[in-house]
Amino acid sequence: MIDSKYINNIFLVDDDKIFNLIHTKTIQKARMTVNVHSFCRADEAIENIKKTVDEKSEVFPNLIFLDINMPVMDGWEFLDEYEKLQDIDSAKQCKVIMLSSSIDPNDIEKSKEYKAVYDFVSKPLTNEKIDKIFSSLETC
Repeated sequence: MIDSKYINNIFLVDDDKIFNLIHTKTIQKARMTVNVHSFCRADEAIENIKKTVDEKSEVFPNLIFLDINMPVMDGWEFLDEYEKLQDIDSAKQCKVIMLSSSIDPNDIEKSKEYKAVYDFVSKPLTNEKIDKIFSSLETC
């Protein structure tokens, strides 16, 4: 079980700057005490995560919202790299929410193949979706 009050670092990984801005504001409005870090490139996000592991930093994300379709490194490639970190306690505690405009059932099924993926949510992120995610995290 994850106590959602301890979720204080959220990573948004989406190449769409406007979605990042809107989602950051939505998350901060719903959960005022969280720090939201947005990345427009998945490779930068995974490098940041690896750096926090190497430096034993406190900034490891508790929750990651991840888009699928991005240039350079897509969401699936990010997950392939992220899964390599699953022996680290911080990574085991962090949940990944696929946040995509895709409604392709194959994408939803593929996301279930990754241990780190907790849920698949369609864009845009709303207060209701955030409340539902945080409520479900408390019961997992």
